[in-house]
Amino acid sequence: MQSDDTAELAHNGIYQNVVSCGSVISPMRVTLGWARCADNVADILRRGAWYPIVEESADGHVVVEVRQQRVRLPRRDVTIRTEVPDHWSIVARTGVLRPTLGAGRGSDVVTTYAVCPLCHYRQDVAGKPDSVKCVRCGASSPVDWSETC
Repeated sequence: MQSDDTAELAHNGIYQNVVSCGSVISPMRVTLGWARCADNVADILRRGAWYPIVEESADGHVVVEVRQQRVRLPRRDVTIRTEVPDHWSIVARTGVLRPTLGAGRGSDVVTTYAVCPLCHYRQDVAGKPDSVKCVRCGASSPVDWSETC
């Protein structure tokens, strides 16, 4: 299987010990949807990253899988979607992470970064590209500029 095929299988939720970005994904996992954190839980989940929902409860909570660990969160603290994420998320740097200065003199201030929909890698982007290729996993995906996290 070629690396593009492996990335596509992992991305579409067909998990049979598929290796993606150095980690083994749980075999035969059932995904009930995808969740992305609100700002108030950004210390638990990475802002902009979509996590598979593996369990829902009647008391208003969801359980997401984060680095092969289950994390229980109030449903009100996450944005939920049913489709597999396929666009880069844009995250505005805030608080302590507010704009980081460029590396050298005359460099631009970076106020946003993008999060890969496949491996969750955080990558700075210049301008407003329509699509970005992840430097970590190699997947090329469109960018969702309609909202920022």
